[in-house]
Amino acid sequence: MKEQWRLCLCLVASLAFFSSCATAAGSTVSSPATPLATPITVSRTSFSFSGSSQKDYQLQSTATISKLRHGHKEFTINIVDAKRSLIIVFYGYTGPATYTLTNRTNGGDVRITLDTQYWDLSLIPTLSCSLVIESDEPTTTSGIDHMRGKFSCPNLPAGHSNTSRQAVAINDGQFDISIIVES
Repeated sequence: MKEQWRLCLCLVASLAFFSSCATAAGSTVSSPATPLATPITVSRTSFSFSGSSQKDYQLQSTATISKLRHGHKEFTINIVDAKRSLIIVFYGYTGPATYTLTNRTNGGDVRITLDTQYWDLSLIPTLSCSLVIESDEPTTTSGIDHMRGKFSCPNLPAGHSNTSRQAVAINDGQFDISIIVES
């Protein structure tokens, strides 16, 4: 009986030892998984022109055409709503942060089109706009991120064919978009 008791105790100790070794060998320390964002179905932007052309605008689109490319460094926000659009482009994206968009430095551009009128940062390459990416999260759809942020332009030059050649300022631009993530 003593012999069986030792054998049983040895067997239990061996099982406990091997089971802890297997757990230690195969385990990794992991933090709780961050839940993936749900893809949004409508990309939106809102902004106001201040100065002599003061007016509020809201654009939205169900098409996902904004993109992160080239190792996620090239960035294009593109929201098209009928004859209205917002395009923000630059190179040097590293994730949520504040960026200064300057055409000569990083190809930075902000272009707003409203019907046949447009305002375009690249018309005067020495001007700049500010872009803040507040969040950029993967969604449950592979290759699509959900991005939110804001932008401002103290001086956005009027296009050559605009009725008014007045530059505009944008202090409160916001966006909430789905963005395609390419290599």
